[in-house]
Amino acid sequence: MEESIYQFPQIFRRVHMEAPGDIEREVSFLKQLWRRHLKRPVRRVLDIACGDSPHGQILARDGTHVAGIDRSPTMIAAGRAAAAGIERLRFYRRRIEQFRLPEKRFDAAFFMSETFPIMTRNRDILTHLESVAALLMRGGIYCIDIDYQGDIELINARTLWRERTAQAGDVRVDIREYHRPIEWHEAMHSIYELECTIHFADRSVITRDVIPVRYITPPLMDLFARASRKFEMIAAYADLSFTRPIAQCYGRWLAVLRRL
Repeated sequence: MEESIYQFPQIFRRVHMEAPGDIEREVSFLKQLWRRHLKRPVRRVLDIACGDSPHGQILARDGTHVAGIDRSPTMIAAGRAAAAGIERLRFYRRRIEQFRLPEKRFDAAFFMSETFPIMTRNRDILTHLESVAALLMRGGIYCIDIDYQGDIELINARTLWRERTAQAGDVRVDIREYHRPIEWHEAMHSIYELECTIHFADRSVITRDVIPVRYITPPLMDLFARASRKFEMIAAYADLSFTRPIAQCYGRWLAVLRRL
């Protein structure tokens, strides 16, 4: 069985083209958003699909209590190691589709890294929203980061999308990205295949991840929120901007849901 790029916490962020300062900019935007949409201080935050929770590490060092959930034991282990000594950051291994935590309610929750659309089934999205709602205080804010989905064409066969190289310290990674065909009746935007050849000093490792991606636009997110009966969608922001029109989104957009 081929390995997953997510088994290599120090490498996967470079593969996904995370640039220096990206996480800090995202945390800054979240703080501004909370001040805009919440009438109380944010003291407790839930980080969903957190990986090693770089956002949570920043927030916890600033005094916020953070709980992160992720299904990957490798990522959680890396997060705990990186956050050693930070008492305000806790990790739980959970499935994002449905979960419970032994925690008091949170003021806010966020789902960054454009990962939300991997939930492709309606019932998974609804049980996810129900799980988040059960952990949020009334009036609490849930921020969901979603990749721009305006440039994928329907295809009939597995197709190479692009080839590129990333560098993670002394490790070179050769990357091949593919799109796979989807059935017309599926509620998906694409099936993304990520193949990486990681060149360590003493060996090379090939990883492969196949990721179904749900088609999600602001009106669809509004519909999911209404269908859950737990949230209302109150805003959508493009590219970490409070002024850019959503129609001019070029990279990602952020949905803002309020707990009813």
